[in-house]
Amino acid sequence: MAARIVELWGDVFAMPTALAHAVSADLHMGAGIAVGFKEYFGKVDELKQQDKKVGDVAYIKHNSTYIFYLITKERYSDKNISPDDVLSCLVHLSSLCVSLGVEEISMPRLGCGLDLLKYSDVLPLIHAAFFDVSVRVNIITPPPTFNGMAVLGDSQGVRLLLNRGKLPSGFQTKPFPRSAGFAVSGITTDELLQTLDKIPNNSLGDALVFIGTNDVMALAAMESGQHVAKRKIRQTLSILRTVLSKKCKGYARAVITTVPPLPKLLAPNAENADLNRHLWSTFNKALLELSTPRFFVLDVEPYFMKDGLVQEELFESFMGQDAKRRPDRMHLNPKGMDVIEEALKTVPPFQPPTNN
Repeated sequence: MAARIVELWGDVFAMPTALAHAVSADLHMGAGIAVGFKEYFGKVDELKQQDKKVGDVAYIKHNSTYIFYLITKERYSDKNISPDDVLSCLVHLSSLCVSLGVEEISMPRLGCGLDLLKYSDVLPLIHAAFFDVSVRVNIITPPPTFNGMAVLGDSQGVRLLLNRGKLPSGFQTKPFPRSAGFAVSGITTDELLQTLDKIPNNSLGDALVFIGTNDVMALAAMESGQHVAKRKIRQTLSILRTVLSKKCKGYARAVITTVPPLPKLLAPNAENADLNRHLWSTFNKALLELSTPRFFVLDVEPYFMKDGLVQEELFESFMGQDAKRRPDRMHLNPKGMDVIEEALKTVPPFQPPTNN
């Protein structure tokens, strides 16, 4: 039986499952994700009373949820963690899940933060420990961020993250990835909703969303049915606002940019430029009409126009390399990213609602 290992982006504390993480035998939990476990679940004295040694697993019950503490080292200051000790912990964890009836468990990348283990070395240990049990193991990694915001949406977000974002340790940037966290090249609003459907509610902090480029491109390519498609876009954007309000935590919000004026569609020499401009402005108008404090729509059009013309120098001229090189005129280049950064500075501070 193969292990049921699922790798997800998100917040481990938002997972509606049993949880596990690595700690030292002294149960100091003074840094990294361990601080969250200590603050959320407490019961440190109960854990200490179990007197577990390196290679063992302590656990508590929080309401009806089991929280497991894998003792991977003696003292919190130790850095040289043995893979054998990690494997011993994981084998004990697997046995506990079976005996306690735990069917699904979520954990961060064990030992891959402050303890400096390589995820490529830890993942095989998880597979080995759970290969013959029916427990699903979710490995949760915080999504890449830009200025503290999780970035969602299309390739504009992917490029921003790769150039200026905070990426997880070991994230591969070559060859050029088609995705980074919740940002995926080619994604439409419908597809973003499918992605969001897979993550728990209240699992996102502040979010920055780039969406609409592929929706507008698809509309422009349609030979018929554009009227119905435009009406559906309005409904889909309204659903996106509702879904993001559920996925973002109560203190957080989503900032969504309008679709920049893409030279590929809107420059005077673009084919069907007038129709494309109508479709582009229709999408952005529908998006702007939905703007609220928690779904703040940032209109970036003024930042990319000058004297009524698109500033084409803010977009890539070509994409790909060598034989695969082809015209682009759609993706932001570094100067265009500078413009986005300046535009984001105009977003007003968010004041979460208070419960009286």
